[in-house]
Amino acid sequence: MKILIISHEYPPIGGGGANACMYLAREYAKNNHIVDIVTVWYEGLQEKEIIDDYSGTITIYRVKAKRSKKESCGFAEMLDFIHKADSFACKLVADAENTSSKYDICQIFFGIPSGPIGYHLKKKYHLPYVVRFGGGDIPGFQERFKTIYKLIGPFVKIIWKNADGLVANSKGLQEFALDFCSKYTIDVIYNGVDTEKYYPLKKNDSESDNSEIRLLFISRLIERKGLQYLIPRIKDIETATAKKVRLLIVGDGPYRSILENMAEQYGISDNVIFYGQKDKSELRGYYQQGDVFVFPSKKEGMPNAVLEAMACGLPVVMSPCQGSDELIEENGLIADADLDRFYESVVKYINLTEEEQSRMSEVSRKRAEEIFSWKSVANDYIKMFDRIVS
Repeated sequence: MKILIISHEYPPIGGGGANACMYLAREYAKNNHIVDIVTVWYEGLQEKEIIDDYSGTITIYRVKAKRSKKESCGFAEMLDFIHKADSFACKLVADAENTSSKYDICQIFFGIPSGPIGYHLKKKYHLPYVVRFGGGDIPGFQERFKTIYKLIGPFVKIIWKNADGLVANSKGLQEFALDFCSKYTIDVIYNGVDTEKYYPLKKNDSESDNSEIRLLFISRLIERKGLQYLIPRIKDIETATAKKVRLLIVGDGPYRSILENMAEQYGISDNVIFYGQKDKSELRGYYQQGDVFVFPSKKEGMPNAVLEAMACGLPVVMSPCQGSDELIEENGLIADADLDRFYESVVKYINLTEEEQSRMSEVSRKRAEEIFSWKSVANDYIKMFDRIVS
């Protein structure tokens, strides 16, 4: 099968959705499929990159659309990507047809901004497309795009109507999408995690410091991720647990300066460590530094960072956002829906016995290995693609 993927983010650009795109492409290629990816160029990256380490081949085409930051993309930048990637993708598909090497299907990451490109390719070349939701591409998901959602809502419905498949990566995201528009079938295919790349670091008893607890957070620093509910409560957690609390924050984004000021305001600058944005190759070491992964997010699809933390054997305390029901089962705690009380679940975890915490750690790793492998996720997509093109 020859698969065209359109994604405005691909590592090292972007976050969890870009990561999912990369791993799915690798699994498709391992199964002897040919994969072409159209994404955005960024300084220091090749405009065309061919990866032939697998049974199939991955070719990455990076178009020179506007992109000022690795970790985030503004609406104007999305529009520029649509314009330039659409022209490039049309040429790719036309050339493929002329050489009798047609694409079989197009996978879209995500409905916005890449959806219009999939729609155009289908209308012009009859290429079927599948939309993989990311969360922010569903109207109503992000407060900062409230006005934009009102404008694009009707066009989003057109993209969904003409799609040959719509996929959410959690049941919660599926429900959120159906709340916006319930006319079309939306399947659920989970996110996955690379359990070979992410694994626990065995710690000697002599290395452990029972007087200190390290809370780890890895993600983009935006308001929706909810750290503003946790940082002001660090001193309360210390009082309730009689432990020194360190909050390790890996990531960057427009909310970072606000969070840094908040830590200073509450007199806990020494407790909160901002490491900044790190390459994906560096992340495992940070996961292995943590004692428990904290994730007070308001809304998600299915967070890759939580999956990676689980693969590294970390118990998880997370909000009841989309994906939490599938991810947390005896390997952590789901906090109250009132995020002002998120810290109470952190306290509850810290006050568990060492045996209970160790058990949660073991279950996290086991669930990552047995339920959320990228191989299994990719196979589910291939089954869908086969149904569509047969």
